[in-house]
Amino acid sequence: MSRARLKRALSVRDRAEAAIVPLLEQHAARLEQIADERRLTDAEAQARMHRNAQRLYDLDAVAIGAEGIMPAIATWMTASPGFTVTKARDAVLARTRLASLPQPTSVAEAPNLLVARDAIRRLRPVLGDRAGIAIVLPDASALAAQLGVPEATDWASEVLVEVIRFFGAEEPDALLLLGTEPVVDGTIESLAEFFGVALVPIGPAAPAGVVILSVADFCALDASSAVPSGWLYTTDAELAPASDPQRVKSAISLLHARSRSK
Repeated sequence: MSRARLKRALSVRDRAEAAIVPLLEQHAARLEQIADERRLTDAEAQARMHRNAQRLYDLDAVAIGAEGIMPAIATWMTASPGFTVTKARDAVLARTRLASLPQPTSVAEAPNLLVARDAIRRLRPVLGDRAGIAIVLPDASALAAQLGVPEATDWASEVLVEVIRFFGAEEPDALLLLGTEPVVDGTIESLAEFFGVALVPIGPAAPAGVVILSVADFCALDASSAVPSGWLYTTDAELAPASDPQRVKSAISLLHARSRSK
């Protein structure tokens, strides 16, 4: 089963049966014709779109928060109580500078994180052994930049600690850390280990065997493509919502077939 393949890849880094976990969430929502606001506020809709995308593509894990900005949205909603989730997301995407940094502990109580947690709780019994659950977070530098305060990396690290604690109790299979930092923060690494969650940096700190494909390269994969051998294949960013489902499915099938033939 896909979840067993994922757990084996994460634990023993077995390249013979690599796990394929492209970052896709908005694409899954588009397939289900779910608008952004509903995707971010309706746990049942969020769970359904991930479940159906997993079934369609034979994903080894669904990627919750694939855009990599969940903590940034949560921070805006905490700092600006009148903000809707879509307004907070717009501020993050625009890199609007946040005037006042909220207490890190309060960020983990933000509505968008509660929705994601509820979606995970709905997904777990439905996915069973079919697939694992990965949570996508930014590293501290990326989070600070998303909020327009690139100098606030220490504060961002504290926020990530609280967010990981919040999700850790749900026992996700993996934590994918998107960013540019060359070394993983030791506190975050220890916290992930405490909860038994495999921490996989997606960026310069990625360990050997993690193959990070650009979205364009991933969607263009075919039999002639040269791809390094690895134990985990993912993308460097979220797939575009309008990505061709046939191309996505073909890329995943090709990577699975190649890993099994090694």
